[in-house]
Amino acid sequence: TLTLPPTDNHAYGMRGKIKFMYAEAREWKEATGWIVKSMGVKKQTGDVEVGEIHFYLKFPRDMQGSLKLLFDALEGIVYHNDKQIVKFGAVYKHKDKLLPRVEINL
Repeated sequence: TLTLPPTDNHAYGMRGKIKFMYAEAREWKEATGWIVKSMGVKKQTGDVEVGEIHFYLKFPRDMQGSLKLLFDALEGIVYHNDKQIVKFGAVYKHKDKLLPRVEINL
């Protein structure tokens, strides 16, 4: 169980033609990395299959940016590069105003 990643609009910005990550997203990515490391997950070297992903949200939102940030946060911990992901299960959105979070089955 992890905290929700920032939305795409709160994760990335543009300076001219250069895309950059906001501090909020960098901090979430780093904190998520430490949480996953503490779980003792062994880094995969070959193809990776990710199970179901459940987002528990206060409000509806676009999930594509959140998935990308989630997969980026797992790089170097669960796998070397998210290009190793060859399959992932269904992505579900649930409403939970009291405890927004993301649960991922690796």
